[in-house]
Amino acid sequence: MKTLGQPNTKINNDKGFTIIEVMIVIGIFAIGILAVASMQVSAFQGNRSATLRTIAITLASERMENLISQDYGAIVSDSQAEDNFDISWTVTNDSPLPDTKTITVTTTWNDRGESRNVNLSYILAKLK
Repeated sequence: MKTLGQPNTKINNDKGFTIIEVMIVIGIFAIGILAVASMQVSAFQGNRSATLRTIAITLASERMENLISQDYGAIVSDSQAEDNFDISWTVTNDSPLPDTKTITVTTTWNDRGESRNVNLSYILAKLK
């Protein structure tokens, strides 16, 4: 029943989302997913680099321990390749003092197209 002075209004109780609202939510969700995927790739590369550095340090430490356990006169400069790593060691006689040897072990490898290396140095004294 219509009364005088009141406009003809219809109450709209439509529930749901418009297509524009759905498209905006999908766009925001897609940007979030791409950000997470990018972080995963970055984390994977960082973990791989850390693993390679750990292996390189371990190889250099093992070589250094092997060298300092040898007879003093038998320690000389040399190099070797192991898997994807090049290990070289330089022996400098009478440095920094007479009857000492400075041993420097360098491990080199490639990580994502860049050459990387770690160096370990040790001063070995000749025991008389």
